Amino acid sequence: MRPEIAVAAVTLAFAAYIDWKEHRVPNWLTFSAWGIGLLYQGWVGGIEGLEYGMIGSAVGIAVLILPYALNGMGAGDVKLMAAVGAWVGASDLLNAFLWIALIGGGMGLYAMIRSRQLKKRLWLVLTASKNLFALKKLDMGNSESTPPKILLPYGVPIAFGFYAYFLFGGLL
Repeated sequence: MRPEIAVAAVTLAFAAYIDWKEHRVPNWLTFSAWGIGLLYQGWVGGIEGLEYGMIGSAVGIAVLILPYALNGMGAGDVKLMAAVGAWVGASDLLNAFLWIALIGGGMGLYAMIRSRQLKKRLWLVLTASKNLFALKKLDMGNSESTPPKILLPYGVPIAFGFYAYFLFGGLL
């Protein structure tokens, strides 16, 4: 196993565990993983390696910045993607993101079913999707008819999505 994959896997495990328990991904984890990832890439690949890590970080931010800006997720999730992008690069990050989206969607659907408000929440998802395409905030505003938010620790699907890609993408 390549060292960058091993470090990314360990970082993701810590992030998923903390996010599951505390519903946040701490800055000490994301910033240290990001900084060390860039240092590693620069050490191993020189300027090209540093560029590789920076582009991976930028792509990590880019894939989640819109949902974050629309209050659909927390900043820790975005920083986690940037940190892991520094380690694995843009191509692997984008491939893993497909798995992340599938797993995150499955977790979201399960959370809606478990809350026993699937129909109401699907309507809210439809409304939020309309808001997303209109570049409006994802919240619905009417707190009386809107059920309480379901907190989804998105660090978990990020970790499992990367693990699935590592496994099925042949990186392990």
